[in-house]
Amino acid sequence: MSSDVVIRFLVPSDPRYLSVLRAAVEELASVYGLPEQECRAMTLAVDEAMANVIRHAYRGDPGHSIEVVCEGSADRLNFTLLDQGEAPDLERLQPHPLNDWALSGRGTHLIRSAMDEVSYERVPRGNQLRLSKRLPADARAGKGRGK
Repeated sequence: MSSDVVIRFLVPSDPRYLSVLRAAVEELASVYGLPEQECRAMTLAVDEAMANVIRHAYRGDPGHSIEVVCEGSADRLNFTLLDQGEAPDLERLQPHPLNDWALSGRGTHLIRSAMDEVSYERVPRGNQLRLSKRLPADARAGKGRGK
């Protein structure tokens, strides 16, 4: 793709709206040329991150919002989630080995395995989670579905 793209969403903290964001993320990944399997994995990662914000930062209260910024450039896709909920327990955000008995932490593991970079920071406007995926060389050449 020749130019950078920025798409902003203000999504209610209601799980019913996750399907709308999933569709947008998957389509954006496809336009940028990611293979179908990677599109699905990245979509699942962003969906899981959103669900975690709803479940943990907002404790399931649908009366809040989450700002989602999707940025596409020549070599990567970035997704930034910003919420004003409770700050997460940083220990829970760290990668942990999965085992047959661990019920928690699977979502964080899934997010980290699908994305190339994952970072969290507390910013003046709230909690900011940034997910980044490098684009393969053929995607960078503009071979996405949108071409």
